[in-house]
Amino acid sequence: MIRLSQRFLCDLAALLLGAMLTLAFSPYNIFPLAIFSTAGLIALWLNSSPSRACWLGFLFGLGFFGTGVYWVFHSIHVFGGIPLFLATFITFVFIAILALFPAAVGGLTNRYFPLPTPTKIILAYPASWVCMEWIRSWIFTGFPWLLIGYSQTNSPLAGYAPIIGVFGVSLITFITSSLIIHAILQLKQNHFQSCYFHLFILVIIWTTGGLLNFIPWTHPSGPPITISMVQGNIPQALKWSPDHLQLSLDRYAELSEPLWGKSKIIIWPEAAVPMPLQDAASFINFMDNKAQNSHSALILGIPIQTKDGSGYYNGIVLLGKNRQVYLKRRLVPFGEFIPSFPIVSRFFDFMSIPMSNLIPGNMNQPPFEIDHIKILPSICYEIAFPELIHTNDEHIGILLTVTNDAWFGRSSAEAQHLQMAAMRAQELRRPVVFVSNDGITAIINPYGRMESAAPQYQSYVLSGSVQAMTGTTPWMTLSMDTVLIILISLLLIAAVDNRRAQTKRE
Repeated sequence: MIRLSQRFLCDLAALLLGAMLTLAFSPYNIFPLAIFSTAGLIALWLNSSPSRACWLGFLFGLGFFGTGVYWVFHSIHVFGGIPLFLATFITFVFIAILALFPAAVGGLTNRYFPLPTPTKIILAYPASWVCMEWIRSWIFTGFPWLLIGYSQTNSPLAGYAPIIGVFGVSLITFITSSLIIHAILQLKQNHFQSCYFHLFILVIIWTTGGLLNFIPWTHPSGPPITISMVQGNIPQALKWSPDHLQLSLDRYAELSEPLWGKSKIIIWPEAAVPMPLQDAASFINFMDNKAQNSHSALILGIPIQTKDGSGYYNGIVLLGKNRQVYLKRRLVPFGEFIPSFPIVSRFFDFMSIPMSNLIPGNMNQPPFEIDHIKILPSICYEIAFPELIHTNDEHIGILLTVTNDAWFGRSSAEAQHLQMAAMRAQELRRPVVFVSNDGITAIINPYGRMESAAPQYQSYVLSGSVQAMTGTTPWMTLSMDTVLIILISLLLIAAVDNRRAQTKRE
């Protein structure tokens, strides 16, 4: 009976620790909780069998993703038109699938590193966790949301972002947790010298991260420019209704009217014009003439039909002196396209759920260029993919994201989305201009700090001065390949050490 009680308490602890991890991310931003929650998970894993560690990791994942990405229910039920019970079931399945990744970390690490050696705790657990984060970022089209590194955008560890990116920050965060757990184990065994050494390493890691934040890496390119971001706040329920099309066009046109000639760039959010580019030709030409005559540039989100008329892209159009088009490269599964799994496709056809079936754009597209300023565009959750926003072009001056987070209602999704944009700013040391339909519309400086933001859930024009940057960060040169080499090296070191310990036991 006592054993069952202890087992239940451990299960409950894993669930609560996972929920605690969510508080490390925006909008809560209690970044130390990322360390305490994962340290607690390691403590639960340490003396568990592989199957038990797998289960504890799964419960941790349920707590983490259940409180972290609960907002997918809103888009599935409210805008997907799926009945409450079925939407709840689909949301749970989605969360359970995500929970398999921390489950795999616990199960596989305890399976292939059976002895609780120092290298298993300090190297194998962190490397395995980040490997699973990396796999989660691309498998089944990828979902790189809530990577642990994102929780550290406001901590000293953010100083490592321009060198090893968000996955590297995840690794250092988890190593911090591991060092704390191993230091506690050493303290319990009265190995005070070893415990102090662990604490010394922690001080070095965190102090170095803080000092790295003072390295500029990039420098200003030309004078600052004035950018105006138009937050239309069009209700999602009305946005795609033909009866309310004119509402969208009129609101954006009216909000932009005072900006012509005053702002260098005027930006509207994703799908601000809710009709295909070809059908909106007269409106687009009218706005193009406005932009040219006022010497301003206008960037707006709009669907774009393929040349053969067989499908649509989610696009951004640059109007004015230089006319360009960007087509979204990473589409949202079940939101912008239905994955080609026969059972899944037939299910959604049967349900007749009103979903888009968009086509991804070419992976290699040129940046926007406005008066010699290069702008790297992205749409919606593309900003969440480190390798997608990664560039080695030192002349890229500004990062741009247009989005429509109204899909997720009034939830933490908007703040989490903005936090990922802040990490991209830190990795590339460039400002991010983040334009949303209902918020959070903001300007983020090259250090990942929010310079200004529009109030959420209201029509608003946010204008500000943005300084384009030039130069390269180490991350721009090294990319994810370097992090993967580090992860494999750590796992090999831990494997050799674990094998040596097993041999000694025999």
